[in-house]
Amino acid sequence: MILGAMQPSKKHHKQYILAAGLVVVIALAGYTIWALGRPLPAIRTSLVSARPATAATTAQLSWPSVGQAAVGLAPFGVLATHGVQTPAPTASVAKVLTALSVLKKYPLAQGESGPTITLTQRNVDIYNQYVAAGGSVAKVSLGDQLTEYQMLQAMMLPSANNIADSLSLWAFGTHAAYASYALDYAHQLGMKDTAIGADASGLDPGTTATASDLVLLGQAAMQNPVLAAIVNQQSAVIPDAGTVTNVNFLVGTHNIVGIKTGNSDQAGGVFLGATKTTVNGHPLTLITAIVGATDLYQALSLTPPLASSTAAEFGTFTALPAATAVGRYTTAWGETGSLITVKPLSAFGWKASQPAVTVSLDNPTQHNKPGDKLGTVSISKSPTSESASVNVTLQKEIKGPSPLWRLTHPR
Repeated sequence: MILGAMQPSKKHHKQYILAAGLVVVIALAGYTIWALGRPLPAIRTSLVSARPATAATTAQLSWPSVGQAAVGLAPFGVLATHGVQTPAPTASVAKVLTALSVLKKYPLAQGESGPTITLTQRNVDIYNQYVAAGGSVAKVSLGDQLTEYQMLQAMMLPSANNIADSLSLWAFGTHAAYASYALDYAHQLGMKDTAIGADASGLDPGTTATASDLVLLGQAAMQNPVLAAIVNQQSAVIPDAGTVTNVNFLVGTHNIVGIKTGNSDQAGGVFLGATKTTVNGHPLTLITAIVGATDLYQALSLTPPLASSTAAEFGTFTALPAATAVGRYTTAWGETGSLITVKPLSAFGWKASQPAVTVSLDNPTQHNKPGDKLGTVSISKSPTSESASVNVTLQKEIKGPSPLWRLTHPR
């Protein structure tokens, strides 16, 4: 009787089962509430290769049918070349390097004339030597006084060979010293295929360069305000020589503002030109170089169409069209989608260029909607284009996970 009394009653057993069940229900309810409301795992993004709007194209330029040529954009350098870029005689275009070298050692500000140089018998002898050789000259006499600026004018406009040599000797003392200085300066400008001959005038065929190198030289000339102003003059008055005119008869036509002509039996016709124009409100200084034309007239006449066709290759181009996929997202619950550009990525520049595209993405959340900014796509300012950027957004709304996924994926 006593042992039987110690067994739990049926009533107590039922109460125990009910309590245990209630604990399970409460636990399940708590887990469900936690699972359905817990923060979701981060959504991961990855980059995809964005294809350009168009394949890279070759600029359609009016290249000369003879010799070699190159075009560039100051101050950004060479844009395109034509023909084999083999060093060839530059003739009087070499005087641009002479002028820049003198101005580098003895700089002038705009409006300054610089030191006055009294000409000696040595300068007269140089004049007579070039007269005998049939080179272009500006008359000088013993005791003439010319400023540095006037000598630059006499060297650049009528292309006076004697003044080029006289000015370089005044500045550097010997031709060897000039040649060493000028060649080092040319290398600083990136002119790796240039050589200096036996004079500073370019009459000696040992002064050679490629059209590509000459574009870099022309760019430097247009960045020097004093020299840029001189090469754009149609005439000047020089003591003893009188009124001298610019051999470059294109100055003042076709938007051409310089730079230097050259011609000799060995060089043929050479012309380094600068053209100022405006495209879509953007001012451009185009540099053209033609080396090895039949004669100077041909080199000059081929320049306007080359410069015009170069200008036509500038405009607004589209690097990436609108809705270009630049990234993808992946959720832990298996949904994927694209991150796209909201509008075309367009910029002004050389239309044949394909600038590098930089993509920066943020990790989206389930709360993001199409139209929200989730990064940027950009191109940096470069020699061939302006900078530009557009926003990145979702291609479609991100759907959340199902309740079952939430309940079965506690982590």
